[in-house]
Amino acid sequence: IKAQRAKDPDTLVIDGGDFSMGTLIQTVFETQAAELRMLGYMGYDVTTFGNHEFDYRSKGLANMLTSARTSGDAVPDIVVCNVDWDAMEAAGLTEGQQMLKDSFAAYGVQDYTVVQKGDVRIAVVGVFGKDALSCAPTCELKFKDPVQAVKATVAEIKANENADMIVCVSHSGTWEDESKSEDENLAKAVPDLDLILSGHTHTTLEEPIVHGDTYVVSCGEYGKNLGELSMTQKADGRWEMTSYEIVPVTTDIDQDAETQNAIDQFMD
Repeated sequence: IKAQRAKDPDTLVIDGGDFSMGTLIQTVFETQAAELRMLGYMGYDVTTFGNHEFDYRSKGLANMLTSARTSGDAVPDIVVCNVDWDAMEAAGLTEGQQMLKDSFAAYGVQDYTVVQKGDVRIAVVGVFGKDALSCAPTCELKFKDPVQAVKATVAEIKANENADMIVCVSHSGTWEDESKSEDENLAKAVPDLDLILSGHTHTTLEEPIVHGDTYVVSCGEYGKNLGELSMTQKADGRWEMTSYEIVPVTTDIDQDAETQNAIDQFMD
């Protein structure tokens, strides 16, 4: 990431969710928000929620969000557009739902965010998929249909933001059966999306999936790869992918001493 930013300081860095869970750091240090603070340290601009963010139950996730914001460290924007607060409030918020509502507000979780990179304004909308929800049995939140929620949010972006590009970071995934492939269905249903960064299914797409003017990309699991792409705006305002690469994160890449030191402090 650092090498790419040195070449192009206007690089946008996005994480596809499931940024927590997997090591003792998160389990032991629930109130340290190590994962969000490290994402900020590494320069990630935006992320979204995956199913594993709910493994700590509502209280754990609420603590993570609140402590990340109060740490004073740089942390990425978090976007998700299909949490159904209206339905939950109509039914009366549970204690856990209220905790999450308060922590979402404290952190600044939004349906979408607009990021300025050079002279390009990029709107990034987040969405939580149906299969992801089925993989989050302790999640107390209710969600709207992902496709309908993204469609409504994109309409809001087009009406209110002078965005040059609309990107969706989706914790929904792609599947071999195209009819069940959530992010492909999203691409077909919301053609105004220029790019879908697809998480959840641990898929490594060696080439982007293209539906109309919408590209779907995914770079695998567990930080084993970094996906790197460039896009160029066409005369009609839409975007064409001009380069796409899956970059394996191997021992050939030098460790960044400052980042490793920050991780080591948590490990100690």
